[in-house]
Amino acid sequence: MIVIPAIDLMAGKCVQLVGGKPGTEQVVLDNPADVALKWQDAGAERLHVIDLDRALGDGDNTDEISEIIEAVNIPVQVGGGVRDEARVENLFSIGAENVIVGTRAIKDREWLEYIVDKYPKRIIVAIDAKNDEILVKGWQECSGERVTGFVKGLDGLKLAGILYTNVGVEGRLSGIEIIPIKKILSSTSTPLIVSGGITTLDNLKSLNKLNIYACVVGLSLYKGKIKLREAIKLMKRKVR
Repeated sequence: MIVIPAIDLMAGKCVQLVGGKPGTEQVVLDNPADVALKWQDAGAERLHVIDLDRALGDGDNTDEISEIIEAVNIPVQVGGGVRDEARVENLFSIGAENVIVGTRAIKDREWLEYIVDKYPKRIIVAIDAKNDEILVKGWQECSGERVTGFVKGLDGLKLAGILYTNVGVEGRLSGIEIIPIKKILSSTSTPLIVSGGITTLDNLKSLNKLNIYACVVGLSLYKGKIKLREAIKLMKRKVR
């Protein structure tokens, strides 16, 4: 399992929020490109970059995203407010390895199929959920879609992966919830990336045993509860 550090951008800074809510910043760092280099130097194989301002419809961090991609030599997956083809093309043009689509993918199946066909194996669908309901527009609105049913409907699309975030535990350092993750794994053959609540090495061990493709880790890395080098070394061991 790959351990992917999260770099969430707001007003040009790297931040970590509780439950994705503005005004709950737990971490604020001034230079996102320096943060990216720190994680690369610690052994990261990939980075996860989200433009929170775009996701919330209030700002843009494209310059910072470009600086991150230029600073590192590892793949970067980018999302946050990606709701039209022009934005997808823009992110690929500045060097994103994968583009993450959420709200538009949930609401517009025809568009999702089109963009996946245009960029096969390069699009990741974000499923941000709380109590089994998928949230949209920066986690601010309920979509009416249930996780398992929606995930089953994605099989057959040439996706790079599905990113599942448990919003209920995101940024709270409270640990993961395994049951919904197992339900998703049993519902799809698409590579699964898990985010939300990953707090300890034991959490990572539990996910690794499920043969998940990757996990995104945020606040626990920034707070030092998980050391990236140690986590990467642990994940390379054979699962017992």
